[in-house]
Amino acid sequence: MTKLSSVSDAIIRHIESGSLREGDRLPSEGELAASHGVSVGTIQKALARLVHSGLITREQGRGTFVSGTRVVPADVRYLRFRDADGNELPSYVHGRSVRRMKRKGPWSEFLNGDGFVRIERIISVGGRFDLYSEFWLREEQFVGLGSLDNEALDKNLRELIGQRLSLPTLRVDQWIRFGALPPTAARELGLEADAPGFIMELRGYTLRDLPLYYQSVYSGPFSERLVVVRENAA
Repeated sequence: MTKLSSVSDAIIRHIESGSLREGDRLPSEGELAASHGVSVGTIQKALARLVHSGLITREQGRGTFVSGTRVVPADVRYLRFRDADGNELPSYVHGRSVRRMKRKGPWSEFLNGDGFVRIERIISVGGRFDLYSEFWLREEQFVGLGSLDNEALDKNLRELIGQRLSLPTLRVDQWIRFGALPPTAARELGLEADAPGFIMELRGYTLRDLPLYYQSVYSGPFSERLVVVRENAA
């Protein structure tokens, strides 16, 4: 594990254990650097990563604080990983935006509709690296979900659709490739435009094998060796 990942992991463990609670102020960058035996630059990068993931907030002139929303691992069933030591890495989901769009793309080819809703989220994998996710639904299905606050966006969207629309996800097709990241994904991941990265496409089906949702997941390069946890794993 890199020093950067080690620092991020330690801060997350403090939040999960309750030693750092919502609204608590973190020690200064200098104090964190001294306690972790790393440079201030490493601390700044770790904090920036956790801010982007929605786990902490930084306020000019005041300091760094644990996020105002409850920080708990999310149930992200199709994007679960273990590290080289066999420890499952919790995923933390942070909703970024919800946008109605009529733009065409692979989502419209699959979903076969006129209007669509794109839900953008950042998924922090154990505080070590981030994934950027675009989750597409037909507009009429999104309307049927009712109001979605930030807490709802941070949960398992497949389960939410199943509960509110009675449309369970019965099958998911997955494709992976390596290629140039689209501009939005590159920007959200803090990378240069057209930077190469990991791309996963998921197509969810419901009753009578009808298309339910389309999802794209993007990641920049990362050096850790990870195990993908299967959906039916214990």
